[in-house]
Amino acid sequence: MPNCYVRLSDLKAAIQGAGSGTSNDAVLLRASESASRWVDEHCDRHFYSLWAQTVLLPDHARPRHVPDTELWLPRDVISITTLKVDDDGDGVFEETLTVDTDYWLWPYNRLANEPVQRIDLNPEGSRSAWPSAPRRVQLVGKTGYSEETQAAGTIAEALDSSETGVDMTAGHDVAAGDTIFIDSEQMDVTAVATNTATVTRGVNGTTAATHDSGAAITRRRYPRDVEQAVTMQAARIVREAQTGYGGAVGSGDLGGYQFRSMYPAIRDLLAPYVMPRIS
Repeated sequence: MPNCYVRLSDLKAAIQGAGSGTSNDAVLLRASESASRWVDEHCDRHFYSLWAQTVLLPDHARPRHVPDTELWLPRDVISITTLKVDDDGDGVFEETLTVDTDYWLWPYNRLANEPVQRIDLNPEGSRSAWPSAPRRVQLVGKTGYSEETQAAGTIAEALDSSETGVDMTAGHDVAAGDTIFIDSEQMDVTAVATNTATVTRGVNGTTAATHDSGAAITRRRYPRDVEQAVTMQAARIVREAQTGYGGAVGSGDLGGYQFRSMYPAIRDLLAPYVMPRIS
């Protein structure tokens, strides 16, 4: 269940009568993944991080009101490894640009876990304008809204590059549905039995690698409003499945409320995260 934005325990807490057992975990994980991808689509961006991504820019004609020193990104970027320019359109990116020397990342005073949205040329750098033709700039780096993580434990023994069972020290905070980091590798957790996690290795553009005993485990976190919105949407998916997908939920005393599209509360939580478009 890759890149789920709500944990099983939080979803169970949000669904009255869900309890703490594991008999419905598969159903809840499917609801969590479905709600997470629905939020990605609604916001026109994804909140998980993809490594070693190549993005060719610009992907559309520059609007007339946008200066030729500004390069707006069609997707969120977390960090840039290389930025190169093909000036003559031969498909070879001959010119390598250097951050701060040749370009700046915008917003200039980004908050923690805020994505890069635009690349501005430094007027004292090597270029005076971005190419206007499409696919003349090659960006390689991490894409996604953010890459916030939280400590979740350590591994109890060395891990080779093919093992799918990760032995963890007691007291870990890893659960099925989590995306975890060990060193520079991301893994999807499909199940946890006591102190052993079953994982899918090398996900989201990372590579399965060896890891030493005692290596730290962290788990992904997402903007809290996004986590809450996904919790509500996943709970809605489960509740509507229980009531025959009628589109109405509510108590017997108050009657059913019709929300056949988006809950207003979910819409309001996600409003600040809908990707702006330059036109």
